[in-house]
Order: sequence, then C-alpha cells, then structure tokens
Amino acid sequence: MQEFALKNYDLSDYRNLLSDQCVNIYHTIVKCIQTDIQPILVPGMLEHDSIPGMNTTFSGARKQNDKGYDTVMLVNRLQFYLQLMTSQHVSPVIVRQLFRQVLYYLNATLLNNLILRKDLCHWSKGIQIRYNLSQVEQWAREQNLDVEDVDVLVALNEIRQASQLLQMNKSTPEHAAAICETCFSLNTLQLQKLLVLYSPSSEFEERVPQSVIKYILNYRPIEGGAKLMMDPNKIQTVNFSYQPFDVDFTLISPPSGLRLNFLEKY
Repeated sequence: MQEFALKNYDLSDYRNLLSDQCVNIYHTIVKCIQTDIQPILVPGMLEHDSIPGMNTTFSGARKQNDKGYDTVMLVNRLQFYLQLMTSQHVSPVIVRQLFRQVLYYLNATLLNNLILRKDLCHWSKGIQIRYNLSQVEQWAREQNLDVEDVDVLVALNEIRQASQLLQMNKSTPEHAAAICETCFSLNTLQLQKLLVLYSPSSEFEERVPQSVIKYILNYRPIEGGAKLMMDPNKIQTVNFSYQPFDVDFTLISPPSGLRLNFLEKY
C-alpha cells in the first residue's frame, strides 16, 4: 500500500506551493529569534565588560547594561533554538542558513549601534567587543555551524572588523593602508565615521589625524549608493536542497497532541 501510494501520487503541481510555505516558515522562525535576542544584543555584546578587571566605561558616558545582560545569556538563547531545530530533525543545511541569517542580524544591529555611540568607540571597548564576539564564534564552531557549504561566521565580518579597527594603530598613512586591508568588509563611509568618533583612551593617545582619514578616502573613494547603516532586516536567499530520507511510514506515530486518533494504519 505504501509503495503503491508513493509511486502514483505526483506532487509536481504542489511544488511551488510547498516551496512558498517553507520560505514563509523559515522567515517566521528567523523573525521570532531576532525578536527574542534583540534586547540582549547591545547591552550584552557592546556594553558588557566581560573581561575581568577591564573597565571600558568613560566618564560622562551613558549608563550601560543595568539589566544584567551578557554574552553567556545570548549564547544560551542561540543554543536553545539550535536544540529546538535539532529536536525537530531540521536539515543541518537549513539550520546553518538560519543561523547565518541570525548572526547577520546580530552583526548589523551591533555595527549600527556602534556607529551611533561615540562612548563605545575607543581602544579598550574594541578589545571587549572582540572578546564577546569570540564567544559567539566559539559556540558556532563547537556546534559545527561554520562549514564550507554555509560559511556562517562570514555574517559577523563587519562588527568583527570594526572591533579590530578600534584596536589598531591609526596615527600614520602607513597605518591607514593596513586599516584598508584589514577592514575590507566595512565601506568607506563606515570607516570614516568610526575614525571620526574614535576617542583616545588616555592622555598619551591622540585623536585620529585628518591625514589618515584623507588617505583612506583617496585609497577607497566613497562609492555611489554606499550607506552608513546596515539593514538588519535584509533577508538572504535560502536554499532548500532535496535530501531523501529512508523513512518507513508504517512505523510513524503522530504525536498525541495533534489529536489525529482518527488515522488508521494499513
């Protein structure tokens, strides 16, 4: 009976409908995760001082992270959703694409806030942000999310390079050349804004010289259509690849919660 049904039931007429439904479900899950982690991102990743003994708060800066959010809380939320996907036997390829999208949202949200916050643009904060990012990256690697077919951690390029920029030497044109090479994912508008906002971390450090900013503008002219802010809600294309499963339908029992007792096995 099972073999006969599979051979004679053609789903070709429903492929577009099923594909659209899969995309809608995917987007709904992504939006749900984004909404859940959004309150954690800025206080937990940008404001939280996770390195013991390093205080990155400047005098006169706005009050930071009074809700107790930290990077561990964010990683725990990501782990919760990963386990949820795994428990439902979602294809690993789709899971990796989903978390690449979530990490892109994290990346864009953090970079946009960093660009708007002069109190966060200094050397010690760059160290803290990079350390916080490394915890997320380590989690992704431990869960085998960052593999060749879906390079999940590429989604963090902009905020990773911004944190590196805050730590780099920025006093001569030679340093400007190194900045252009290291921060290749940041556009020129973003580089210029971060360098203008950069605050010396001590009285022995100077602000970024105009000569450095001019070198970057000459080396990498601002392209037409370039935007300062990233779009956190930009959805990347998802690929639902076909992966056949060796499933014996006669052994499948619908969960009792679905109330499908009227179904009968043949």
